[in-house]
Amino acid sequence: MQILKIAVFAAVLSGLCFFPGSAQDMEVFLLSLPDGIPGPAPQEHDERLVNHPAGGPELFKFLHETAAPSIPDSGDAYLKAKKYMFSVADNAGCAGSPGVMEFYSKVCVPGSSQYGSDYRENGDQNGDGVVDSEGMNAEHSWPQGFFNQEHPMRADLHHVFPTFMTINNVRGSAPFAMVSKPWYSTSNGTGRGYEGFEPADSIKGDIARAMLYFVLIYYDRNIRDGADYDYFWKNRVRMFLEWNRFDPPDAAEKRRNDLIAGYQGNRNPFVDDFTLPDRIGAEVFMSH
Repeated sequence: MQILKIAVFAAVLSGLCFFPGSAQDMEVFLLSLPDGIPGPAPQEHDERLVNHPAGGPELFKFLHETAAPSIPDSGDAYLKAKKYMFSVADNAGCAGSPGVMEFYSKVCVPGSSQYGSDYRENGDQNGDGVVDSEGMNAEHSWPQGFFNQEHPMRADLHHVFPTFMTINNVRGSAPFAMVSKPWYSTSNGTGRGYEGFEPADSIKGDIARAMLYFVLIYYDRNIRDGADYDYFWKNRVRMFLEWNRFDPPDAAEKRRNDLIAGYQGNRNPFVDDFTLPDRIGAEVFMSH
């Protein structure tokens, strides 16, 4: 039943259908739906990707050609994607009520709003010494500046996450890295040091799969503008492969993959099968 309600909400939000009323009216309508109405079963894999090459460059090429999203090349695509992220894809709930789990510090903020500014930190919940009273925004694991904020990269939720303003600004466009002496840190182990930005152990795999996905899908686009590509990407591929093995997809990441697939028409194949990156190999990723 919950899946059906999410599907209805997502359809209205993405413009696939029209609801003649306010957001509050729609919430009342969804809550009024009777129990027992079967919703669609979560899609556990992309049927197009079942029969794929065993590995190497052939597997990379196959996934690149078959796993691309269907994101409109329009100015409002990013705004719609953010609304969906905050209200559906990352609104997994806090203690049984609607709410968004901030990605880097894993602090859950209650609410059902479509807008990140409504998800404010209640005191210094993540232990970074700052109270984020302005809420959350959208963190692009591959910095927007490297692709000039162009679509579809900007609106692709498979590499975009909800984060507090402060931690988003601290990361900036720094590369992901293992940090020895952080000058900024959160209580769950995310930190920023001279080497770069290190996500907490519990999300290292999430970041790795987002980065590997981004290069898989967009390597042939303008994604290197102003970036030292060797420093930012190639020199860290082996680290991402290690993170992917160290922190396999959990239920929350798989749920997010399902919901994003329903919204933008594609899945992150590395969440469906986290052995794929190793089967492709570091050298192949480094060559793209």
